[in-house]
Amino acid sequence: MNLRFIKREEAEKYSFIRIPKFLMTGEFFSDLSSPSKIMYGLMIDKMGASLKNKWLDEEGRVYIVYPVTEIQADMNISKRKTLDCLSELEAVGLIEKRKRGGGLPSIIYVKNFTSASAI
Repeated sequence: MNLRFIKREEAEKYSFIRIPKFLMTGEFFSDLSSPSKIMYGLMIDKMGASLKNKWLDEEGRVYIVYPVTEIQADMNISKRKTLDCLSELEAVGLIEKRKRGGGLPSIIYVKNFTSASAI
């Protein structure tokens, strides 16, 4: 395959998912699967849009709305794997979900991973 070089005007087109290094190297998260760590990175990325949309609860906490089907598509994984990763993130305390009812997707609070360094 002969790929071409990225030029200056194209460089701004690409966006990246940032995964906190602490998730990869920190002992507290050593049992967390790689797909779950990537999912957490995607969720952190969604926080920017949430702030722009002013998605804050009554306590001023930012939340995201990220339906399972959208996570599946973004990560190219099955529904079962998506649900497993969400469960993993919830079990270690990196996210907290709140059901909204009425067929609406859950609200997801993405928690601050750095507070785990105090544990």
